[in-house]
Amino acid sequence: PFKDDGLIKDDIFRILEESGVGIPEYYKWRSRSGCYFCFYQRKAEWVGLMQRHPDLFEAAKAYEKPNPDGVTGYFWSQDEPLTDLERPERVQDILVKAAAAEARQAQSRANLTLMQVLGDDEPDEGEGCAMCHI
Repeated sequence: PFKDDGLIKDDIFRILEESGVGIPEYYKWRSRSGCYFCFYQRKAEWVGLMQRHPDLFEAAKAYEKPNPDGVTGYFWSQDEPLTDLERPERVQDILVKAAAAEARQAQSRANLTLMQVLGDDEPDEGEGCAMCHI
């Protein structure tokens, strides 16, 4: 329903803050809802679950069902079992890649025009002043 009203994630966060409810703790390390076993989690979010809620991470690992070959089967994170993902060197690699991706995303946001920031990335011809196109 929020999307139908033209609201975006930042609007929802503002509403939560202004109402006193606040932003859920899991948004410090997640990009989506608070479902701990979300199929769509990024690997860095699995690392966040492991670091903040090891009991839930262990429960998620228990659901994984590798085939006897150890390579195929059911894994939360596509073809990588959580037991591989939790290795310290793999955790470090995931966190470094996540930080680089976040930096790239922040840089791409820095190059938006005012119209794009305001949510109208395709204004009608002649609409808006020169400032909106900077």
